[in-house]
Amino acid sequence: MSTVRVGTEISPVHVRVEADPMKVFTLITDDPNPIHWDPAAVRAAGLGERVINQGGLNVGYVLNAVTAWTGSRSSIVGTRVRFLGNAFAGDDLVAGGEVAGVDEHATPTIATLNVWLRRTDGAELVSGTVTVRLPDPRK
Repeated sequence: MSTVRVGTEISPVHVRVEADPMKVFTLITDDPNPIHWDPAAVRAAGLGERVINQGGLNVGYVLNAVTAWTGSRSSIVGTRVRFLGNAFAGDDLVAGGEVAGVDEHATPTIATLNVWLRRTDGAELVSGTVTVRLPDPRK
C-alpha cells in the first residue's frame, strides 16, 4: 500500500444484488421479514416489486471494499454506518470511500475512512465511517 493521506480513495467494489443470497442470509440470521424473499410482501408494503436486500449485506459490501483496500479483514477496528435507502434485487451497486483522517502516531497507523454504498444511478444507500489499522509499509 502506498502512502496513505487524507483524500486517498479506496478502490470501488461493484456488486450486483441477487435474490438468492438474500434468502440464504434470511435463514442464517433468522430474519422473519418477508420483504427479503417474497415480492408479494414488498408490494403489500408499498415498496415496489423487487425483494429488498438486508442492511447487513449492504454493510458487508462496504466492508469488502475496505478489506480489499487494506488487504486484511483484521484491519477493521470500528464501523459506524447509517442506512439511507434500499437496495433491491437486480440493482447494481458500488461501494467505496476515502481517507478522512490518519493517526500516524498510533502503532500501527490508524486511518478513518468515510465510506458509502451507492446504486449506479447515484442514490446513496449507506454512509458512515470505518476505522482501520494500516499495514506497516516496511513489511
